Amino acid sequence: MANVGHQVQHLGSIELDETGNLEEKVVKQKFNGCGSFIALLVVLLVSTGADAKTLTCGLKKVTLSGNTITKIVHEDGTVHTGGSVSNNWTYDGKAITHRIMKKPISCSSKAKSRDEVIAELSDRFSKNPKSHGMTAREADLMGEYTAKLMRENNACHLLVDAAKSTSRQGMFYIDCNDKQSNTKRFWVSEDDLAGGSLKQAATRVSTGDAISICNAQLKARTTNPSTYDPALALGTTSRVIERTGRNVVEIDFEAANAFGAVAKYVGRCILESGSPIEVTIRDR
Repeated sequence: MANVGHQVQHLGSIELDETGNLEEKVVKQKFNGCGSFIALLVVLLVSTGADAKTLTCGLKKVTLSGNTITKIVHEDGTVHTGGSVSNNWTYDGKAITHRIMKKPISCSSKAKSRDEVIAELSDRFSKNPKSHGMTAREADLMGEYTAKLMRENNACHLLVDAAKSTSRQGMFYIDCNDKQSNTKRFWVSEDDLAGGSLKQAATRVSTGDAISICNAQLKARTTNPSTYDPALALGTTSRVIERTGRNVVEIDFEAANAFGAVAKYVGRCILESGSPIEVTIRDR
């Protein structure tokens, strides 16, 4: 190592940047002898590697360069890098703080265990039931249910959110990320929560099946089903919403109305796991 120090002292115009790292332009300098180049390479590797570190802050994984945050992996698996991180988050040596939320999140070099992650995510409901549209009892049941879901179902590796539905009577939705950070939605009733019976995430069906299901639903809802004439080739669109396991299909069709006159319509179906949850028909 004495030889390494000797070589570094004679690098001449090579400079350190503000973080203490050798600037990239160093590699462009010319050196006499292989020993000088190896010595420089050692210095570069040590300097760069020592400057970066990863901490666990709450349930976030934070990468630092010095005291500057360069990357955050959030609880739901979302990854932020670059200016979206450094412009909004700061690190003071003990905790990270968002410029708007202002609440410090303590950091540690020790990663949290899976049980600690599950407990912290599932405990949120009992702390503030009203923010999730739940009673205290429902919140307690939801905490127990989501903890079990994260332990036993890979589609719910990390809990993202859950709340009582405002559109579906007596139902609750649970949004989770799987291990690939794909969001999945689960629908459960209060009986499901109380009984602890785990449901599967809603999944979309194939485009062909979605169109077939919607076509049958629209035909059954026309005044004169025998006159139903869909434009399946050119008047049909279908799209998928993976996050909620839904298919959305629209079909142009003609059918006779109550007076026997043929009219033009467009039908729209929203399917969840292949089941129609909304079917509408309007004039076109």
